[in-house]
Amino acid sequence: MGSRRPAHDVALAAYHLAHSFPGGIAALALRMGVSSNTLTHKVNPNTATHRLTLNEAVDMQVASGNAAILHAMAQALGYVVHKATPDQAGGNPTEALVLASVQWADLMRAAGEPIAKMAADPGQQTTGNEIRRVEYHAQEVHAAVGHLLATLRGRMRAAPGGDAC
Repeated sequence: MGSRRPAHDVALAAYHLAHSFPGGIAALALRMGVSSNTLTHKVNPNTATHRLTLNEAVDMQVASGNAAILHAMAQALGYVVHKATPDQAGGNPTEALVLASVQWADLMRAAGEPIAKMAADPGQQTTGNEIRRVEYHAQEVHAAVGHLLATLRGRMRAAPGGDAC
């Protein structure tokens, strides 16, 4: 690995996000409800006196609709981020379970078709489209299971004398 620090890439992502926002950093600061001057200093990777907090980084990404900081953080840690399909169950645990099951079935169908094709003819190979379809459905399963867990956590009984978690 070169001399670059992964955290520097995250700082550069924040800088570029702020400066590439339509209307510039002043427009982003206005949308976030913060001082343009302060935000300018906080996203400057060469400034040691002002630091962007994690909450401000999230606020920047929400206000801009740009998840560049999240992607830079994930890359620095060896991860990849995919946008999840929003929760469709509306807090209903039965619906969340059904939706997760449907997503699982879709994944099994997407993976099963090329597997069946290769079993019938061992010389066959999967196509890029088949792989993309399986990847898409795997991501949908991941999102649906996350929504199911969130729904269940939302209905979790509080621990006696403490937090629910």
